[in-house]
Amino acid sequence: MAILHVRTISWLCAGLLGLSLVACDSKKTDTQPPDMVGPAKADDPAPPAAVTWPDEPFRATRPTPGPVPETPQPKLEQFTLDNGLEVYLVHQDILPTVTINIAFETGSANDPGNKQGRSSLCIDLLSEGTKNLDKVAFETKQADHAVNIYSFSGTESSSIGVSALKAQLDPALDLLAEMLREPGLRAEDLDRLRERNKATVLQQKGSPGSIARRVLGSVVWGKKHPYGGVTTEKTLSAITLADCKKVVSKLRPRGARMFVTGQVTAAEIKQAFTSKFGFWKGAAPKSKKIAKAKPGAGTIYLVHSPGAAQSVISVATPGPKRDAADYVPTEMMAKILGGSFSSRINMNLREDKGYAYGGRGSFRYYRGGSHFSAGSSVRTDATGPALREIAKEIAGMRDAPVTPEELKREREGALLALPARFSTARRTLGSFSNLVFYGLPLDWYATYQSQLAKLDAAAIQKAATDHLPQTGYVVLVVGDAEVVYDDLKAIADEKVFGGGGIKVLDADGQPTKLPEFAPKTEDQPVKGQPAK
Repeated sequence: MAILHVRTISWLCAGLLGLSLVACDSKKTDTQPPDMVGPAKADDPAPPAAVTWPDEPFRATRPTPGPVPETPQPKLEQFTLDNGLEVYLVHQDILPTVTINIAFETGSANDPGNKQGRSSLCIDLLSEGTKNLDKVAFETKQADHAVNIYSFSGTESSSIGVSALKAQLDPALDLLAEMLREPGLRAEDLDRLRERNKATVLQQKGSPGSIARRVLGSVVWGKKHPYGGVTTEKTLSAITLADCKKVVSKLRPRGARMFVTGQVTAAEIKQAFTSKFGFWKGAAPKSKKIAKAKPGAGTIYLVHSPGAAQSVISVATPGPKRDAADYVPTEMMAKILGGSFSSRINMNLREDKGYAYGGRGSFRYYRGGSHFSAGSSVRTDATGPALREIAKEIAGMRDAPVTPEELKREREGALLALPARFSTARRTLGSFSNLVFYGLPLDWYATYQSQLAKLDAAAIQKAATDHLPQTGYVVLVVGDAEVVYDDLKAIADEKVFGGGGIKVLDADGQPTKLPEFAPKTEDQPVKGQPAK
């Protein structure tokens, strides 16, 4: 205590001394002009000498980075359990943890049209408890062992899983087995989750950005397409407890895939699942056959968002599958066009025109195909001009090869980013699970590096001509129709993206009509435009 007391006094004294010096100095400079401060004293420090830099030739040239090294592929063990569950294991000893994810080939693409949101709601319900443990008791059991058990559903895949310390893996698997053997599936939990999802839907319809994400799939793929469904309050209300019991009952092991990472061996996994999951048998659901997209080609879809300060614009078209032979040049083409900060769309809309904070363009892949979309959130009065600039940039990718600088930048960027895919055991497993999901070979990343190394501008331009059509795009605009409609009408009349005209949708993607707007006069400028 004495040492602490002395130090405390020292700090206080030093602080008070500093404050007094500052106060004295402030008083001197505030009350006396510079020429009255007084002559320099003999003991004042001399002013620093001028800094000079040596005139060496190498300073005139920017250092050149060395060659990008190859990224070694981590070891992956693959085996199948007696119940038919396929296992992919990445062993690591860095942390004493284990993560297990079991993936099934079912998701929102399997939802009936009148019950969109069924898969997400019902798979979420699974991890709300067991027959003997309600939600609170189930969460308490997990907390007692520092365990996290989850369930999740996406477009084409649903997952259940567990994360735990290696020392707690045994009770963690006991809880996971109990959830599968005797799921709770209580009506009160379903009602609570349903209301939560309805609130999420209501929130999504509150801003142009979330409305655009909500509706884009339906206009690119078609309303009745498995990738085009839109979850609404009505479709959520139609989902019953019987529906959820049916969905959960199909989560069987044979043909499903389990991805494991952490401080665990194949022998330990086999022993644990043999002893704890002997009851779990049967065939897992198979992926649904996906039909071709049926977009409203050449159509501009407008969702009216009254008073929106910005418009969210998307220009989209169906694209190739993930396992297409020209995937690498297609991805490099998309990165140069809109996938990076230095991309053409971003430099145009952000740096050159000042229409937006940023622009983008990329392919989104599904098991059954992909779609390309380019767009941004732009100033309302720049909606039409921004769409024209995106059309110009897409045409530019088709009409001329990319520059050597663009190719070098994106190719080296992709190679330098590759080690991050394997920087941790969990990221490594995620990279491999994506390969399995798309039906790609597990050594794909080894050939990916060699494909990037020999990629040229001609291959990128061919990918653009193959996958970016001259016309027939779907355009989605979410913004203030009172401001943007005239510009969109002119673009539609000129058939910039095709001859489908303009169609008006609501926030659920359903056809609707625009409200009547008051006529504009010279004294009443259009919103978003400066007054004359």
